[in-house]
Amino acid sequence: MKINTTNKTYYVVLTISLFIGLFFGEDSAGSGGFRLDFATTWGLVEQPFRSDLTRYDIKFPLHYYIASFIYLILDDKNLLRITYCVIASIIPFIFFSCLKKRFKNIDINNLFLFSLIIFLLPSFRAAAIWPNTQITGIFFFLIAIFFYLSWESKKQFNIINKELFLTIFFMSLTVYTRQIFALVFFYLLFEFFIRMKTKTFIKTCFLIFLFSLPGFGYIYFWPKILQATFDYKLYNTLLINSSIISFYLIPFFLILEKFKIKKMLFNNQSFFILIISSAIVVICAIFFDYNFRMGGGFFIKLSILLFNNLSLFFLTSLIGLYLLCVLSLKNKMNILLSLILLFFVSAWIIFQKYFEPMFILLLFFFYRTDATKSFLKNKLNICLFHIYFIVYLFSGIVNDVLQLTKNI
Repeated sequence: MKINTTNKTYYVVLTISLFIGLFFGEDSAGSGGFRLDFATTWGLVEQPFRSDLTRYDIKFPLHYYIASFIYLILDDKNLLRITYCVIASIIPFIFFSCLKKRFKNIDINNLFLFSLIIFLLPSFRAAAIWPNTQITGIFFFLIAIFFYLSWESKKQFNIINKELFLTIFFMSLTVYTRQIFALVFFYLLFEFFIRMKTKTFIKTCFLIFLFSLPGFGYIYFWPKILQATFDYKLYNTLLINSSIISFYLIPFFLILEKFKIKKMLFNNQSFFILIISSAIVVICAIFFDYNFRMGGGFFIKLSILLFNNLSLFFLTSLIGLYLLCVLSLKNKMNILLSLILLFFVSAWIIFQKYFEPMFILLLFFFYRTDATKSFLKNKLNICLFHIYFIVYLFSGIVNDVLQLTKNI
């Protein structure tokens, strides 16, 4: 089966929209954050091997080495930005290839249409327009997912084959680009531990250690790379992360269940989860003291803009925690992945871009649930999902132009 003309046209339109955004300097992810990052880290692109590396950024510098190499060839800042938009326009095809491996019995036109959702994510677009570590990281991460799914499908769990080697290699590149993906690597270790015999697992850990040696070298010369912004106020972390996750799970479950709220809530298990989630959110809300001007996600900003209080934010925290619990109880590994997402992304400042598109990729490739398959079988589900994110992108562009959240 081939990709139909409608999907091809839609891809072209979204690609053109990305380049239009490039022309106008779009930064729809949050009042100029990506634009500012690009300006403040430009010194690392011009001179990537400088001794004051952490003056510009405290991430591993692989992205800047790659961008610097491209810039060395092109010798033009605008051509570098165009190149990154071209790379970004290729990423949906890698996403599509992963979806075909994961969901083999689903119409490829549905899968291709779903892969284009990535074009509608403000942080993806802004990262492409203002060459950012996020694009490089997503590029490597999707390749790692492709080889992981290949390794999984072969079921050769007791040998270190080509697919496993390439999974670890590209996950290492991903982490050397954006440290936050180390959370996924941590989860994969548990997957390897469960599937492998002890001897194979030890060999795999040794291979991972070998790939981590360059990282130890960077840490030795630039110890500030280890500088963490971990926040021990886990009540802030829990509420913010669950609210951000709710942004992606709310449309997913509403569309999947065809807006049958009663069916979702009023059964014995779900009602019990709702009560427990409510109690946790109420307790955390009592101690909540996060500065909403510094990130916090879409809903915390919307709550302040619409109501001048945090009522909507707390509600979305409850919904996000509830839906994540419902999703997690399908499998023990889901519980582990959810706990990692809820607590390991803990800092005094948390941005929605940390989860975008990472959470969508984790939901469809790593969560063990039949819900994702059911969702992708229906083209209408995917179209409604696109409409939701088109509205989200439009709101981001309006915010970029009017600077609404910058003035709250």
